[in-house]
Formats: sequence, C-alpha cells, structure tokens
Amino acid sequence: MYIQGVPRLIDHAAREVEVAEAAWRVVVRDGVRALSVRTVAAEAGLATASLRRAFPTQQALLAFSLELVARRVRQRIAALPPATSVREAASALLAQLLPLDGERRTEMEVFLLIGSLAHTDPQLRHVHRAAHAELGTACRRVVEGLVGAGWARGDLDTGFEARRLHALVDGLALHLVRQEEGEAVRWAVEVLEGHLDGLAAQPSSTAPTRSAPVSKKVSR
Repeated sequence: MYIQGVPRLIDHAAREVEVAEAAWRVVVRDGVRALSVRTVAAEAGLATASLRRAFPTQQALLAFSLELVARRVRQRIAALPPATSVREAASALLAQLLPLDGERRTEMEVFLLIGSLAHTDPQLRHVHRAAHAELGTACRRVVEGLVGAGWARGDLDTGFEARRLHALVDGLALHLVRQEEGEAVRWAVEVLEGHLDGLAAQPSSTAPTRSAPVSKKVSR
C-alpha cells in the first residue's frame, strides 16, 4: 500500500528476475546479438537507467540470466512430490533436466544461446562451467542412489555411469531443443528410461521398489 510522502518500496530481487525474464524473451525471439541494455529495458517496460541500477553492465545481466535458468531447475526439483521408489525419483529428477515443455524449452534455448558466449567472457564462463558441474553432480547422485538402493547393479563403475548419464542428458536436451516446437517429446523420455533399465540389477518389471533417497539438492 502506498502512503503519500513515503517512497514505494521496490522488491529488488523480483525486479532482477523480471529483467532477466525480459532478456530471455529477447534472446529467444531475436537472438543473442539483439540483446542490449536498451532492448531489454524496452522489453521489461523500464527506463534504461532503472535497468542499469539492477545490472550495471551487460555482462552482469547475461550472467544473472544464465544463473536464473539453474535456479528454476533447482526449484522444480525441490518441489517434486515424494517418490514411491528410487527409480521413480531418478526418472522424475532427470525429467526436469530435459526441455519437455515450453517452459523448459525456453530455459534450454537461453542456456545454449547465452552459453555460446562463455568461451570469450570469463564471467559467463564461470557460470556456465558451474552449471555443467552441477548437472554432473546430479547425475552422479542419481547413479549412486540407484546402486545404493540395490536397484542398479552393484558392480557398476558409478563414476563412468554418471558421466555416461550426463552425456546422455546433454545429448537428449540438444536434440529436443533442435526439433520443431510441438513435435513429440515422449521419445526422449523412452530413451532415458531405457538407459536406466540397462542399469537395473534385475528386469525393471521386478526391480526393487523400496524407497531410497535420491538427493534433490543440486548445489551450484
């Protein structure tokens, strides 16, 4: 509520997210080369001076926009309902890493487009590498959770399998974002499920269903 004579408080964290989401729209619609303080300010309905107060440089805006993708993934994983089995938990977590709907597709497009600048921008490179490491950690926790629960074979090289799962998730995400919007995405889920079936200690129809913790925490 605004009281005359008292300045209206600004939620700076919410403003930063609004600006980053505007940057996402510019990048996805017009390409990363079209992104500038002016175009993002116009998209967000802000004066350029207001935007610069939140993000003094374009590099700061790009870095936050990239970090926001990771934050959204973490939030979705944290909000997953309790699973009835370690396999169900693994599948649900990994699905959040794939662009299976419009929201996740936008995030992946943003991550790929802004991430393409990471090779020449140290600040972006740090954020991009952290995201890559975080995904690797998530895959390792999935594999270790399956093995620890007895669902996956105990003789698996968990380090190798974690890297293989990481590469599979990356590849599926890239294929999904390259196909036309509206095309079927179920095939990617089936490929992922088939891969997990291949890790099972016994056929998936009789695999252990006892619950075991697959950590939802993905630290970045």
